[in-house]
Amino acid sequence: MKPTTAALLALLLAGPTPAEATRLLPSWAEYHGVRETALAWRALAEDRLDDASAHAFEASNLLPDRTDSWLVAARAAIGQARWDDARAAVEALRRIDSEHVDGLELLGRVAIEQGDADAARQAFEALRGMHPALPAPLLGLALVEARLGDRDAAIRHLAAARELDPTLELAGLLLEPGWADLRDDETFVEALNGLLRE
Repeated sequence: MKPTTAALLALLLAGPTPAEATRLLPSWAEYHGVRETALAWRALAEDRLDDASAHAFEASNLLPDRTDSWLVAARAAIGQARWDDARAAVEALRRIDSEHVDGLELLGRVAIEQGDADAARQAFEALRGMHPALPAPLLGLALVEARLGDRDAAIRHLAAARELDPTLELAGLLLEPGWADLRDDETFVEALNGLLRE
């Protein structure tokens, strides 16, 4: 038996109003911003850096008030060694959340690549002050000192990081981004090997 027009009309009137229904849906910008963010992370994971950057750019334009859109934009820029763009993305992220852990760590790493040792130290020290049990800030400080040629200070920071986390894998450190330039520094490699033997 087919419902009558009156019955259909009663069902429509009993349901949510169009205004109530639309409040449950994300905005166009939010929906597409979340989608672009996810596509950027996927492209980064697959090492498709041009795609990652394009999606990250869209994500940060669509969701300028979300830390995750700026975080993916920063990581995409870092993947392409576009340090000025990476720093701009990190600074945008930190305007939203000045204590964002990834934001502080990335600020330090980008500042190192830009030759701004003071900003790098400040970022890693701020992160260390907020999260003293994390080894990451000590690794960052070690990288700053190693890049500046202070091998003893770098090894001290690495030893302190290992004390915080005895499972910390330092044997592959020179394969990590940022550390590769130190592979040819015989004095640093010897000091690192000494630390690994302890």
